[in-house]
Amino acid sequence: MRGNNPLKTAMVSQSAVQLGLLMALPTVMEIELKRGFRTALGDIIIMQLQLCLVFFTFLLGTKSHYFGWTILHGEAKYRVTGQGFVGRYVKFAENYKMYSISHFTKGLELMLPLIVYQIYGSATTDSTTIMLLTASIWFLVAT
Repeated sequence: MRGNNPLKTAMVSQSAVQLGLLMALPTVMEIELKRGFRTALGDIIIMQLQLCLVFFTFLLGTKSHYFGWTILHGEAKYRVTGQGFVGRYVKFAENYKMYSISHFTKGLELMLPLIVYQIYGSATTDSTTIMLLTASIWFLVAT
């Protein structure tokens, strides 16, 4: 891996895509066309400071879990509740119970192969390369 600059360049560009930096480009362009480049850059920085990346990753994890659950168990039917949007206080234990299967368990399932790869992986010994290869997966584990 040492001295293989084209491979390192490809890994850096792959990491930029995985982190969503290039995926944010259409949003930047849309805001830039409407309100200008400085405003677009400021909006993207503010969104990153508000941890929107973490929120949308968590939201996507929730949606994919329930979508997969519906596909596997066949619970696709409309249920009328008639309640609308109601905000209520929820204890931590209830939140943990609700999200443990869809988020925490899947995070642990992703963490185990990453740890095994860190210990036994022999594809490269360069720590920067390993970090570039596994950074997006560690981000999924954290969210």
